[in-house]
Amino acid sequence: MSSSAYSHDETVAAITSYYKLVSKVHAITRNSTLLFPPPEGWPELGRAEVAAGLGFSDEVMRLLRHIPYFEDSEAVQILPDVQPHSYIEPQRIELYAELGKRSSAAGEGEETPKPLPYLVSLGCNAPDREYGHDVWLDTKRGIVLVGSYHDVRPDIGVPEDGIFSSSDDDNNNEGDYEDLFTEYGQKGSGRSWRVGTFFAACERNLRELMWMPGMDEGDEGWMLDKGESPYAILDYEERMRIMRSKGWPGDSWDPEAVADEVDRLLSE
Repeated sequence: MSSSAYSHDETVAAITSYYKLVSKVHAITRNSTLLFPPPEGWPELGRAEVAAGLGFSDEVMRLLRHIPYFEDSEAVQILPDVQPHSYIEPQRIELYAELGKRSSAAGEGEETPKPLPYLVSLGCNAPDREYGHDVWLDTKRGIVLVGSYHDVRPDIGVPEDGIFSSSDDDNNNEGDYEDLFTEYGQKGSGRSWRVGTFFAACERNLRELMWMPGMDEGDEGWMLDKGESPYAILDYEERMRIMRSKGWPGDSWDPEAVADEVDRLLSE
């Protein structure tokens, strides 16, 4: 992705490519079905009252209508300790629609709190994990922001190249993560990358097994950083051996064979 400008097509392609890889690796647990939108986009996100309830810009809504979502977003992690958001779950759609109707009924005389219209959450700290990150995508600046908990700095293995602008009129003025969230009315700390840089690094981490899918009972569906897990029985080197022996990340990848071998080793 060139410079810091946002590109819809490149962003959709980057997210789709990475989510396909995540779905592929999590096929070990058979909870990784990825749902793809029709060519015109998810129709439920095209409803006017849903868009009003979400409060995003037209550009963000266009993005949300054209990216895939995991069928069970609570059963997988897309980054270590990061659970993906699904904007097409039926109960969420109805909630957004209700919020949109209330907003319209309130009229212009009553202010309704809204998020930054160009800043959308792709994932959040997994609820059963103390340490994790929020992942945001900024369509105005063309960057991904990864927020931190407990001052744990996120690391995807490449230097930050995301640029914040403290002024809409000065795109070359560098700021930091806290500057951006001051605009959002919150305090935060974290790191930022351009969209293309971020998802390319994530794919590399997964292909090279710097990140590892959960295999043991208790960490299925998790994304583990260098194989670390409080519940892990199999160590990192053993997990890596199993993955590579079953074809990861190539066309001969056999997730069912991985699951069978893990079951055998854990039963010994």
